[in-house]
Amino acid sequence: MQNRLLLSYSIVVLVSSIVGCLIASILVRNAVVDLMLEVQRKEAEPFQSYFQNYYIEHEGWAGIEAQEVTALVKELAPQELKHYELALINTKGVFILAENPANMGREVSRATLEIAAPILVNEETVGYLLSGNFIDRILTSVGSEVFHRALIALIKALTLGLLSGFLMSVFMTRALMRPIGTTIAAAKRISQGNLSLRVPLEPYGDMAELGRAVNEMAADLEKHQDNQRYMLMDIAHDLRTPLSVQKATIEAFEDGIYEFNEAGIHQLKQQNNQLIRLVEDLRIITLTDLGEFTPEMVPVEINCFLEKILQDFRNFFAKKSIGFNYVRTDNDCMVLFDPHLMTRVIENLLQNAYQHSPENSMVDVHIRPLINRVVIRIRDQGPGIPEEKLETIFQRYYRVRRNDETSPEGLGLGLTISKRIVESHDGRLYAHNSQDGGAEFVIELPCSGSED
Repeated sequence: MQNRLLLSYSIVVLVSSIVGCLIASILVRNAVVDLMLEVQRKEAEPFQSYFQNYYIEHEGWAGIEAQEVTALVKELAPQELKHYELALINTKGVFILAENPANMGREVSRATLEIAAPILVNEETVGYLLSGNFIDRILTSVGSEVFHRALIALIKALTLGLLSGFLMSVFMTRALMRPIGTTIAAAKRISQGNLSLRVPLEPYGDMAELGRAVNEMAADLEKHQDNQRYMLMDIAHDLRTPLSVQKATIEAFEDGIYEFNEAGIHQLKQQNNQLIRLVEDLRIITLTDLGEFTPEMVPVEINCFLEKILQDFRNFFAKKSIGFNYVRTDNDCMVLFDPHLMTRVIENLLQNAYQHSPENSMVDVHIRPLINRVVIRIRDQGPGIPEEKLETIFQRYYRVRRNDETSPEGLGLGLTISKRIVESHDGRLYAHNSQDGGAEFVIELPCSGSED
């Protein structure tokens, strides 16, 4: 990777330098030509009127070679230009008037015409004036010489630029590869199970963002691994208790300690139902993770649905002398949901309210139909939920530790499953602390035909 990166840098430097030098050489040449043309126009300005009038009177340059160049310069040129030479070139680039007879009939290059001052008649170029030291010295090589010298200078600059660029590419490649190499090595070690490893961020500047992303990934993996470990511990604990009771009960039946009657069978069924419930929780969690969980939606009258669940919980809540304050809707309210799954949600929230409610308290259950949705509120009179944990409580394998517990915060699935079930119905489940005290859980389900 380092070699490929160095090669890429070198190619970029080479191409950029060559293109830059070519553009610079053209710009330098054009700048020199423009400067020469400006000088030529200024020096030829005193002679412009004379040659324009001559061309008009003679309808061309016939007989112009008979003119005395030295006399014209002395007559027309200002004092500072009287020592300069003067030459006339036709539109074909051939000398038709020159102080030096050797130049007569000679053809100049296109580049020379570019720096010659044009003679305009009726806005048409009819010839060119060339003055100063250009006539004898660089008649045929002015353009190529300028370009050639500029090109040599630029090649030297290109060589130095390429050398500097290569050295900088080596330095930049090493500087860039150092944090990348460190990050790759860390990622390999993390993939091998060392999730506590972190990439150092301070020395790497802009590359720290990559290291930060790897560190966040490692932290998430480490947290997920811890959750899985705690989950297995929790599942093992939850499975061990009913299995141990079942085993002890069966052994008691075998030893004749218990009679195999309806009470014993009922006890076995309770423990078996607890196992089935735990397995069903894990199944729902897995299906929702895979995006393959689909509830069986049927229309349900919400008032009767909640009344039945509350009736089943009255004896259970009576153990702590907890009562219900149930507020139903004035009219029947039909809601489309999976009754089996929604029963699980309400039961989980009622069990949570029972767990955190003091004795001789009340649990409020209110139903309120709104436009296009129905809202179910379940509020206890417990200590409430710490503000920073209002969202955390819905995370998988998480439970808020109660005040009377000295053990660390445990793992739970109830609220996580409840939230997943409600969201699978295109609804919302969230919690907040009521102004009247206690925690309040709110279920919002889509509903057609509700009144605000």
